[in-house]
Amino acid sequence: MPLQDDTKQQLNDALKARKALEDTYEAQFKILALFVSRLSLACKGVDVDLDNRLAKLRTELNRGTDLEKLLPFIEGTSENLKQLEAKHQLDVQKVQRGLTEAGKLLQKQKGLPDQLRRDLRELLGKVETPSATVHAFLPHLNDLTRLYQHALEAKQQLSSDCADDDRYSHICRQISVELTNLLSELAFAEDSAAEMDKIRHSLLEKLPIDALLEACLKTINIIISSINRERQSAEHFLLKLNDALSSVQQTVVSSLSTSSALKERMQVLNQQIEQQIVHLGAASERATSLEQLKMLVSDKLSAITSSLREKDQLEQQERHNLQLTLGDMEQRLHELESEALTFKKRISDQSFRSLQDALTEIPNRAAFDERYQLEIKRWQRYKKPLCVVLADVDHFKSINDNYGHSAGDKTLKVIAKTLKLNLRETDFIARYGGEEFIILFPETSLVELEVPLNALREKIRKIPFKFKNVSVPITISFGATQFVTKDTSRSAFDRADEALYEAKRSGRDNVILKPAGE
Repeated sequence: MPLQDDTKQQLNDALKARKALEDTYEAQFKILALFVSRLSLACKGVDVDLDNRLAKLRTELNRGTDLEKLLPFIEGTSENLKQLEAKHQLDVQKVQRGLTEAGKLLQKQKGLPDQLRRDLRELLGKVETPSATVHAFLPHLNDLTRLYQHALEAKQQLSSDCADDDRYSHICRQISVELTNLLSELAFAEDSAAEMDKIRHSLLEKLPIDALLEACLKTINIIISSINRERQSAEHFLLKLNDALSSVQQTVVSSLSTSSALKERMQVLNQQIEQQIVHLGAASERATSLEQLKMLVSDKLSAITSSLREKDQLEQQERHNLQLTLGDMEQRLHELESEALTFKKRISDQSFRSLQDALTEIPNRAAFDERYQLEIKRWQRYKKPLCVVLADVDHFKSINDNYGHSAGDKTLKVIAKTLKLNLRETDFIARYGGEEFIILFPETSLVELEVPLNALREKIRKIPFKFKNVSVPITISFGATQFVTKDTSRSAFDRADEALYEAKRSGRDNVILKPAGE
């Protein structure tokens, strides 16, 4: 009887060990699910296809899908990361070709200063270096290439006998204003911000062609440096992400393989134990003496005990392997979380410094404040007229209330695009907040604004807006004023705001011009 009790105890211990093993399996799956969930959220926003794939992976994990069925998702995600890196390389090659062609064209011109030639040669060396890119800077590189070509045309016209001073001055002014517009849409890290401020303020002066070319070169150098820093940071994060996914895949495959092998050995041992117990019962019935029964029981219990001991060793081995796997995965999770936090903070800092409105893709209020001060300084220096105009979408709240915020967002995007396309290159437009836009008209008097502002108003009114298959008329109101000697930035803005209020009060879809003193 004591031997039977001992056997029963060993069997109970084996069941408890198996339960502990199953609990460990469940803990492993939860750790893996948490790891993948945090990992996918950490890299959200890098690529739309990658976001969709990781979102599907999170859904499958939440459903408790078997690990073996998740392997195709993990392999597909790794392939998606490779494709993303290839796309980045194609993007930068396109920009590099444009910059290289513009630079080589400029190199062919005669009469360029030696320092300018050295700077251009150094720039072309940097551009030819293979690298990835950052989307935030790509749209502006083509603009800089165009400025190069404008500067080249001005240089050629200046050196020809038929070029006159007025034409030369106009071209310089045009390049200066376009470069100022471009810089109003860019923001840079602290180590480059001071240099960019110097370039912005230098454009307030009447610079010759050589100085404008130098300003363009300095700007491109700063952007190329920023691109390289961003590329290295993004590459580092993507490599970390790819390594982590590969590690998860290898861990899952290894864990499944080891677990499957141990499970088969456990099943064999369980069958052996069951057979030995059955044989023990059968042999006990055939025993003819107590001594014979004792020997039979002793032999069978010894075999059962050996099998249970081997089973216990297998379970301990499996628990040990699981603990090692879990420990490795937890370490990878902590490392990646730390890396993701750093990457997120850098992206957040970039977003904070951004001078472009995310919805309408025109300059935002921060960009306007900076440009406003520059234009006021230019107005004070050269005494050329300067006008400020406020524009507000009529009944915008009712659009949001009746058709939803997505309809309101679409309205703002279309209006912003229409306004920007119908302004001069020397004018400046920004989204001031909500449904309100603000426009600066350098070297333009108030009386000259009535016709173009009414033309803008008519273009907005004729845009065919449709929401939920219903045509909805959209109108806009303008309030404008011109700077006078006694004005401050605030007083002129307030006067334009009063003009906008009068346009609203008079029935909307209107233009009000408000001179100083009225």
